[in-house]
Amino acid sequence: WQTAAMKGLIGGVIADMMSNLHSFIIVACNHSGSDLYRYSTSCKAYSAEWFLRCAYSSANFETGSDLVDIAYGWLNYQIEHHMFPDMTPLQYRKLQPLVKSVCKKHGVQYIQQNGFYRTWKMLRCAVGDDQMIKCDAILPPASTKDKGLVPANDKVLGS
Repeated sequence: WQTAAMKGLIGGVIADMMSNLHSFIIVACNHSGSDLYRYSTSCKAYSAEWFLRCAYSSANFETGSDLVDIAYGWLNYQIEHHMFPDMTPLQYRKLQPLVKSVCKKHGVQYIQQNGFYRTWKMLRCAVGDDQMIKCDAILPPASTKDKGLVPANDKVLGS
């Protein structure tokens, strides 16, 4: 019985390690890569800046089928999840084409790529071969003088 118990323990440890690796790959790869932004400032939730940051600092994997969505644990809709964190996974699937088309219409970055490619991009950042894009804000802050938009510094997107 000791041999069977040891095999069960080893099998359980291996299964746990594989599950943790799967979870790490799914979560980390959606938030890391040389094409994604990281910010040195905070912003108000549900503001225009906040919605833009959701798109510029997240990436989606393949989407749209039960098989793919289950394999990714429904974490393949990261952009939509960050924009609307209280929705159900099925709502993300329904919302995803709309969010993608709105981003395209307004020239907003929307990254949707294969999970293996995203893993490669994350690993390149992890070993120092690439870096995420450092940014203070996507939108320039409003000037208190004229209420117009002016870049605060060179770390504002597009300036």
